[in-house]
Amino acid sequence: MKIKKNMIKGILLTTIVSFLAKIAADYLPSLGGEAIAMLLGILIGNTVFKDEKWMPGIKWAEKFPIEIGIALMGLTVTLRTISSLKIQGVIFILFQMMATILFVLWVGRRFIKVPSESAMLMASGNAVCGSSAIAAVAPAIRASDDQRRTAVATVSLSGVVLLFLLPVIGPNIFHGNNLLIGALIGGTVQSVGQVVGTASLVNQAVVTYATLFKMLRVILLSVVVFVFARFADRTRADEIKTDSKKVAVPWFVIVFIIFVFINSFFNLSNTVNTGAKSIANFFGIVNLAGIGLNLKWQTVKNSGQKFMIYGLVTVCFQILFAVLMINVLFG
Repeated sequence: MKIKKNMIKGILLTTIVSFLAKIAADYLPSLGGEAIAMLLGILIGNTVFKDEKWMPGIKWAEKFPIEIGIALMGLTVTLRTISSLKIQGVIFILFQMMATILFVLWVGRRFIKVPSESAMLMASGNAVCGSSAIAAVAPAIRASDDQRRTAVATVSLSGVVLLFLLPVIGPNIFHGNNLLIGALIGGTVQSVGQVVGTASLVNQAVVTYATLFKMLRVILLSVVVFVFARFADRTRADEIKTDSKKVAVPWFVIVFIIFVFINSFFNLSNTVNTGAKSIANFFGIVNLAGIGLNLKWQTVKNSGQKFMIYGLVTVCFQILFAVLMINVLFG
Protein backbone atom coordinates (compact mmCIF):
# COMPACT_ATOMS: atom_id res chain seq x y z
CA MET A 1 0.00 0.00 0.00
CA LYS A 2 1.28 3.44 -0.95
CA ILE A 3 2.36 5.67 1.92
CA LYS A 4 0.39 8.90 1.91
CA LYS A 5 1.43 12.18 3.48
CA ASN A 6 -1.05 11.88 6.35
CA MET A 7 0.49 8.52 7.32
CA ILE A 8 4.05 9.72 7.92
CA LYS A 9 3.49 10.97 11.50
CA GLY A 10 1.88 7.73 12.64
CA ILE A 11 4.51 5.57 10.94
CA LEU A 12 7.32 7.52 12.60
CA LEU A 13 5.59 7.30 15.98
CA THR A 14 5.16 3.52 15.67
CA THR A 15 8.78 3.10 14.56
CA ILE A 16 10.10 5.17 17.49
CA VAL A 17 8.00 3.15 19.95
CA SER A 18 9.40 -0.03 18.38
CA PHE A 19 13.02 1.11 18.74
CA LEU A 20 12.42 2.20 22.35
CA ALA A 21 10.87 -1.20 23.08
CA LYS A 22 13.80 -2.99 21.48
CA ILE A 23 16.26 -1.00 23.62
CA ALA A 24 14.19 -1.50 26.78
CA ALA A 25 14.13 -5.25 26.13
CA ASP A 26 17.88 -5.37 26.90
CA TYR A 27 17.07 -4.23 30.44
CA LEU A 28 13.80 -6.19 30.74
CA PRO A 29 14.55 -9.47 28.93
CA SER A 30 11.77 -11.32 30.74
CA LEU A 31 9.20 -9.08 29.03
CA GLY A 32 10.80 -8.89 25.60
CA GLY A 33 10.59 -6.18 22.96
CA GLU A 34 7.20 -7.30 21.63
CA ALA A 35 5.38 -7.13 24.97
CA ILE A 36 7.03 -3.82 25.87
CA ALA A 37 6.06 -2.35 22.48
CA MET A 38 2.43 -3.33 22.92
CA LEU A 39 2.14 -2.12 26.52
CA LEU A 40 3.91 1.15 25.73
CA GLY A 41 1.67 1.60 22.69
CA ILE A 42 -1.50 1.09 24.74
CA LEU A 43 -0.27 3.55 27.38
CA ILE A 44 0.70 6.45 25.14
CA GLY A 45 -1.93 5.71 22.50
CA ASN A 46 -4.68 6.39 25.04
CA THR A 47 -3.01 9.40 26.65
CA VAL A 48 -0.48 11.50 24.73
CA PHE A 49 -1.08 10.30 21.15
CA LYS A 50 -4.82 9.70 21.05
CA ASP A 51 -5.57 12.30 18.36
CA GLU A 52 -7.04 10.89 15.15
CA LYS A 53 -4.23 12.43 13.05
CA TRP A 54 -1.89 9.62 14.15
CA MET A 55 -4.24 6.81 13.15
CA PRO A 56 -3.64 6.47 9.36
CA GLY A 57 0.07 5.88 9.85
CA ILE A 58 -0.38 3.65 12.90
CA LYS A 59 -2.84 1.45 11.01
CA TRP A 60 -0.41 1.21 8.08
CA ALA A 61 2.46 0.30 10.41
CA GLU A 62 0.33 -2.32 12.16
CA LYS A 63 -0.62 -4.09 8.95
CA PHE A 64 1.95 -3.85 6.16
CA PRO A 65 5.44 -4.27 7.72
CA ILE A 66 4.36 -7.56 9.32
CA GLU A 67 3.29 -8.84 5.90
CA ILE A 68 6.83 -8.24 4.66
CA GLY A 69 8.16 -9.91 7.81
CA ILE A 70 5.98 -12.98 7.26
CA ALA A 71 7.14 -13.24 3.64
CA LEU A 72 10.79 -13.06 4.79
CA MET A 73 10.16 -15.78 7.34
CA GLY A 74 10.00 -18.17 4.39
CA LEU A 75 13.80 -17.81 4.19
CA THR A 76 14.07 -19.26 7.70
CA VAL A 77 11.82 -22.28 7.05
CA THR A 78 12.32 -25.43 4.96
CA LEU A 79 9.99 -28.13 3.68
CA ARG A 80 11.30 -30.32 6.47
CA THR A 81 9.94 -27.82 8.99
CA ILE A 82 6.53 -27.85 7.28
CA SER A 83 6.49 -31.64 7.13
CA SER A 84 6.72 -31.66 10.93
CA LEU A 85 3.07 -30.48 11.00
CA LYS A 86 2.09 -33.80 9.37
CA ILE A 87 -1.45 -34.71 8.38
CA GLN A 88 -2.55 -34.11 11.98
CA GLY A 89 -1.81 -30.41 11.52
CA VAL A 90 -4.05 -30.12 8.47
CA ILE A 91 -6.84 -32.08 10.16
CA PHE A 92 -6.51 -29.88 13.26
CA ILE A 93 -6.93 -26.66 11.28
CA LEU A 94 -9.90 -27.99 9.28
CA PHE A 95 -11.73 -29.16 12.41
CA GLN A 96 -10.83 -26.01 14.35
CA MET A 97 -12.17 -23.75 11.59
CA MET A 98 -15.37 -25.74 11.06
CA ALA A 99 -16.09 -25.98 14.78
CA THR A 100 -15.47 -22.24 15.28
CA ILE A 101 -17.78 -21.29 12.42
CA LEU A 102 -20.60 -23.59 13.56
CA PHE A 103 -20.26 -22.54 17.21
CA VAL A 104 -20.20 -18.80 16.47
CA LEU A 105 -23.24 -19.06 14.16
CA TRP A 106 -25.14 -21.14 16.72
CA VAL A 107 -24.38 -18.87 19.68
CA GLY A 108 -25.11 -15.75 17.65
CA ARG A 109 -28.49 -17.00 16.55
CA ARG A 110 -29.60 -18.90 19.66
CA PHE A 111 -28.29 -16.87 22.59
CA ILE A 112 -26.77 -13.51 21.61
CA LYS A 113 -29.59 -12.85 19.12
CA VAL A 114 -27.61 -10.95 16.48
CA PRO A 115 -28.51 -10.65 12.78
CA SER A 116 -27.31 -13.52 10.58
CA GLU A 117 -24.94 -11.14 8.76
CA SER A 118 -23.23 -10.19 12.03
CA ALA A 119 -22.95 -13.84 13.02
CA MET A 120 -21.34 -14.74 9.68
CA LEU A 121 -18.87 -11.86 9.98
CA MET A 122 -17.95 -12.94 13.50
CA ALA A 123 -17.59 -16.54 12.37
CA SER A 124 -15.32 -15.70 9.45
CA GLY A 125 -13.22 -13.24 11.44
CA ASN A 126 -12.59 -15.71 14.26
CA ALA A 127 -12.18 -18.80 12.11
CA VAL A 128 -9.92 -17.38 9.41
CA CYS A 129 -7.96 -14.13 9.65
CA GLY A 130 -9.68 -11.35 11.55
CA SER A 131 -10.52 -8.10 9.81
CA SER A 132 -9.21 -9.33 6.44
CA ALA A 133 -11.76 -12.15 6.43
CA ILE A 134 -14.52 -9.80 7.57
CA ALA A 135 -13.65 -7.37 4.76
CA ALA A 136 -13.84 -10.21 2.22
CA VAL A 137 -17.09 -11.71 3.51
CA ALA A 138 -19.02 -8.45 4.15
CA PRO A 139 -19.78 -7.56 0.50
CA ALA A 140 -20.55 -11.17 -0.34
CA ILE A 141 -23.40 -11.27 2.21
CA ARG A 142 -24.39 -7.60 1.91
CA ALA A 143 -23.54 -6.75 5.49
CA SER A 144 -23.95 -3.11 6.52
CA ASP A 145 -21.02 -0.85 7.40
CA ASP A 146 -22.11 -0.80 11.04
CA GLN A 147 -22.20 -4.61 11.15
CA ARG A 148 -18.76 -4.76 9.58
CA ARG A 149 -17.22 -2.19 11.95
CA THR A 150 -18.72 -3.82 15.05
CA ALA A 151 -17.46 -7.25 13.98
CA VAL A 152 -13.97 -5.89 13.27
CA ALA A 153 -13.81 -4.17 16.67
CA THR A 154 -15.02 -7.26 18.53
CA VAL A 155 -12.75 -9.69 16.69
CA SER A 156 -9.76 -7.39 17.12
CA LEU A 157 -10.37 -7.12 20.87
CA SER A 158 -10.77 -10.90 21.07
CA GLY A 159 -7.40 -11.23 19.40
CA VAL A 160 -5.86 -8.95 22.02
CA VAL A 161 -7.33 -11.13 24.77
CA LEU A 162 -5.73 -14.20 23.16
CA LEU A 163 -2.47 -12.27 22.77
CA PHE A 164 -2.28 -11.89 26.54
CA LEU A 165 -3.62 -15.34 27.47
CA LEU A 166 -1.99 -17.83 25.10
CA PRO A 167 1.69 -17.05 25.86
CA VAL A 168 0.84 -18.08 29.42
CA ILE A 169 -1.61 -20.92 28.75
CA GLY A 170 0.30 -22.60 25.91
CA PRO A 171 3.65 -23.27 27.63
CA ASN A 172 1.90 -24.41 30.83
CA ILE A 173 -0.43 -26.86 29.09
CA PHE A 174 2.03 -28.23 26.53
CA HIS A 175 5.15 -27.97 28.71
CA GLY A 176 7.42 -26.20 26.26
CA ASN A 177 6.49 -28.25 23.17
CA ASN A 178 6.94 -25.55 20.52
CA LEU A 179 4.96 -27.41 17.84
CA LEU A 180 1.89 -27.79 20.04
CA ILE A 181 2.09 -24.24 21.38
CA GLY A 182 2.37 -23.05 17.78
CA ALA A 183 -0.70 -25.11 16.87
CA LEU A 184 -2.70 -23.52 19.70
CA ILE A 185 -1.72 -19.98 18.71
CA GLY A 186 -1.85 -20.48 14.93
CA GLY A 187 -5.19 -22.25 15.16
CA THR A 188 -7.01 -19.73 17.33
CA VAL A 189 -5.64 -16.17 17.10
CA GLN A 190 -7.52 -14.05 14.57
CA SER A 191 -5.26 -11.84 12.47
CA VAL A 192 -1.93 -12.85 10.93
CA GLY A 193 -0.13 -10.03 12.73
CA GLN A 194 -1.60 -11.01 16.08
CA VAL A 195 -0.52 -14.62 15.53
CA VAL A 196 3.09 -13.53 15.00
CA GLY A 197 2.87 -11.10 17.90
CA THR A 198 1.40 -13.68 20.28
CA ALA A 199 3.90 -16.38 19.29
CA SER A 200 6.83 -13.98 19.62
CA LEU A 201 5.95 -13.57 23.29
CA VAL A 202 6.93 -17.23 23.69
CA ASN A 203 9.93 -17.82 21.38
CA GLN A 204 10.98 -17.78 17.72
CA ALA A 205 10.41 -21.50 17.19
CA VAL A 206 6.77 -21.02 18.19
CA VAL A 207 6.56 -18.08 15.75
CA THR A 208 7.60 -20.41 12.92
CA TYR A 209 5.10 -23.15 13.78
CA ALA A 210 2.25 -20.73 14.57
CA THR A 211 2.77 -18.97 11.24
CA LEU A 212 2.59 -22.28 9.35
CA PHE A 213 -0.67 -23.24 11.05
CA LYS A 214 -2.05 -19.77 10.39
CA MET A 215 -1.13 -20.00 6.68
CA LEU A 216 -3.40 -23.01 6.34
CA ARG A 217 -6.31 -20.93 7.66
CA VAL A 218 -5.56 -17.97 5.39
CA ILE A 219 -5.41 -20.18 2.30
CA LEU A 220 -8.94 -21.38 3.07
CA LEU A 221 -10.36 -17.82 3.14
CA SER A 222 -11.81 -18.04 -0.38
CA VAL A 223 -13.65 -21.24 0.58
CA VAL A 224 -15.23 -19.55 3.60
CA VAL A 225 -16.32 -16.53 1.52
CA PHE A 226 -17.87 -18.81 -1.11
CA VAL A 227 -19.77 -20.87 1.48
CA PHE A 228 -21.17 -17.82 3.29
CA ALA A 229 -22.17 -16.22 -0.02
CA ARG A 230 -24.10 -19.35 -0.99
CA PHE A 231 -25.68 -19.47 2.47
CA ALA A 232 -26.74 -15.83 2.15
CA ASP A 233 -28.24 -16.61 -1.27
CA ARG A 234 -30.48 -19.25 0.25
CA THR A 235 -31.65 -17.03 3.11
CA ARG A 236 -32.70 -14.08 0.93
CA ALA A 237 -35.49 -13.78 -1.58
CA ASP A 238 -33.49 -11.47 -3.84
CA GLU A 239 -30.35 -12.50 -5.69
CA ILE A 240 -27.06 -11.53 -4.10
CA LYS A 241 -24.13 -10.91 -6.36
CA THR A 242 -20.91 -12.04 -4.79
CA ASP A 243 -17.29 -11.35 -5.49
CA SER A 244 -16.18 -14.61 -3.85
CA LYS A 245 -14.42 -15.73 -7.01
CA LYS A 246 -12.21 -12.66 -6.78
CA VAL A 247 -10.88 -13.53 -3.32
CA ALA A 248 -7.21 -14.39 -3.73
CA VAL A 249 -4.49 -15.76 -1.51
CA PRO A 250 -2.62 -12.79 0.05
CA TRP A 251 0.65 -11.88 -1.66
CA PHE A 252 2.77 -12.51 1.42
CA VAL A 253 1.53 -16.10 1.65
CA ILE A 254 2.61 -16.71 -1.95
CA VAL A 255 6.03 -15.10 -1.39
CA PHE A 256 6.43 -17.04 1.87
CA ILE A 257 5.85 -20.33 0.02
CA ILE A 258 8.29 -19.35 -2.77
CA PHE A 259 10.98 -18.48 -0.21
CA VAL A 260 10.40 -21.80 1.59
CA PHE A 261 11.13 -23.69 -1.65
CA ILE A 262 14.20 -21.54 -2.34
CA ASN A 263 15.50 -22.13 1.17
CA SER A 264 14.81 -25.87 0.86
CA PHE A 265 16.60 -26.50 -2.44
CA PHE A 266 19.42 -23.94 -2.36
CA ASN A 267 22.19 -23.50 0.18
CA LEU A 268 21.57 -19.94 1.31
CA SER A 269 24.23 -18.24 3.38
CA ASN A 270 23.80 -17.73 7.11
CA THR A 271 23.80 -13.99 6.41
CA VAL A 272 20.59 -14.32 4.38
CA ASN A 273 18.87 -16.49 7.01
CA THR A 274 20.00 -14.30 9.91
CA GLY A 275 19.13 -11.08 8.09
CA ALA A 276 15.65 -12.31 7.19
CA LYS A 277 15.04 -13.42 10.77
CA SER A 278 16.25 -10.09 12.22
CA ILE A 279 14.04 -8.03 9.89
CA ALA A 280 11.04 -10.27 10.54
CA ASN A 281 11.61 -10.01 14.31
CA PHE A 282 11.77 -6.20 14.23
CA PHE A 283 8.66 -5.98 12.07
CA GLY A 284 6.98 -8.16 14.68
CA ILE A 285 7.82 -5.51 17.28
CA VAL A 286 6.47 -2.82 14.95
CA ASN A 287 3.29 -4.84 14.56
CA LEU A 288 2.70 -5.05 18.30
CA ALA A 289 3.53 -1.38 18.76
CA GLY A 290 0.86 -0.62 16.15
CA ILE A 291 -1.65 -2.92 17.82
CA GLY A 292 -1.07 -1.17 21.15
CA LEU A 293 -1.28 2.34 19.71
CA ASN A 294 -4.43 1.42 17.76
CA LEU A 295 -6.27 -0.14 20.71
CA LYS A 296 -8.42 2.72 21.98
CA TRP A 297 -10.72 2.51 24.97
CA GLN A 298 -13.41 3.92 22.69
CA THR A 299 -13.09 0.84 20.49
CA VAL A 300 -13.85 -1.34 23.49
CA LYS A 301 -16.86 0.85 24.31
CA ASN A 302 -18.15 0.87 20.74
CA SER A 303 -18.15 -2.91 20.58
CA GLY A 304 -20.94 -2.96 23.15
CA GLN A 305 -21.69 -5.36 25.97
CA LYS A 306 -23.55 -7.87 23.79
CA PHE A 307 -20.71 -8.24 21.30
CA MET A 308 -18.07 -8.25 24.03
CA ILE A 309 -19.80 -11.26 25.56
CA TYR A 310 -20.06 -12.79 22.09
CA GLY A 311 -16.32 -12.34 21.56
CA LEU A 312 -15.30 -13.68 24.97
CA VAL A 313 -17.50 -16.76 24.66
CA THR A 314 -15.97 -17.42 21.24
CA VAL A 315 -12.43 -17.06 22.60
CA CYS A 316 -13.14 -19.52 25.43
CA PHE A 317 -14.59 -22.05 22.98
CA GLN A 318 -11.65 -21.71 20.58
CA ILE A 319 -9.09 -22.32 23.31
CA LEU A 320 -10.92 -25.30 24.82
CA PHE A 321 -11.64 -26.95 21.47
CA ALA A 322 -8.09 -26.36 20.23
CA VAL A 323 -6.56 -27.89 23.36
CA LEU A 324 -8.90 -30.89 23.02
CA MET A 325 -8.09 -31.42 19.33
CA ILE A 326 -4.34 -31.02 19.86
CA ASN A 327 -4.39 -33.63 22.63
CA VAL A 328 -6.41 -36.02 20.49
CA LEU A 329 -4.39 -35.58 17.28
CA PHE A 330 -0.89 -35.04 18.64
CA GLY A 331 -1.19 -36.73 22.03
